[in-house]
Amino acid sequence: MVDKSPRRPGRRTGDSTARDDILRAAQNLFGRNGFKNTSMRSVATEAGVDVALVPYYFGSKHGLFVAALEVPIDPADQILRATDCPRDELGKRMITEFTGVWEGIETGSAMQGLLRSAINDESRPSAFAEFASSEMVPLVAQSTDVSVETARIVVSMLFGVATMRYLLGVPLFADLTRDEVIAQWGPRIQQVIDGD
Repeated sequence: MVDKSPRRPGRRTGDSTARDDILRAAQNLFGRNGFKNTSMRSVATEAGVDVALVPYYFGSKHGLFVAALEVPIDPADQILRATDCPRDELGKRMITEFTGVWEGIETGSAMQGLLRSAINDESRPSAFAEFASSEMVPLVAQSTDVSVETARIVVSMLFGVATMRYLLGVPLFADLTRDEVIAQWGPRIQQVIDGD
C-alpha cells in the first residue's frame, strides 16, 4: 500500500541527498532561466524538497547561486574586503584583492573555469550576467560610494584584466608580474573612482 499522506516540512530523515539535489536543480534552473527568474521555491520544487531546506543549506538566493557556480569564494565577501579601505586607496586595494583571487592556489583555477564557462556555455552567460548586473555592480557602487555607472566601468576594468591575463594569456598582460599589474591598474582605477 502506497503512503499518500502529505510530506512533512523540514529536513529529510536518514542519509539525505537534499543538498546535492537542490544544487543540481539550481544549476539547471539558473542556466535555463537566469538569476532573476529563478526563485528558491522553483528550485525546491525541481529538487523535490521542502522550500525551507534551500535557505537552511544556502542561506539566500545569492548563496545558492554562488554555490551553483562552484567557486570557492563569495563575490560579495570579496567586494566588501576589497573596498574596506579609505577612498583614496580603493584603486590599489581592489586590483590587489582581485588579482589575489585569480592567482590564488585554491581559487585561481576555479575562477578561470567560471569565466571560461560564462563565455562558452550558452546557459551560463545570462545567469552570470544577471548576477553581475543585479548583485555585483550595485554592491561595488554602494561599498565604494560611487555611481552605478562608475562601478560598471571599474568592474569592466577588473574583468578585462582577468580575461586578457588569465583566460586568453595575452602576452602584454600575462607577462607582467602581479606587482606590475597592481602598479599599472591601481592608479587608473583610482582615477575612475576619483572622477565620480
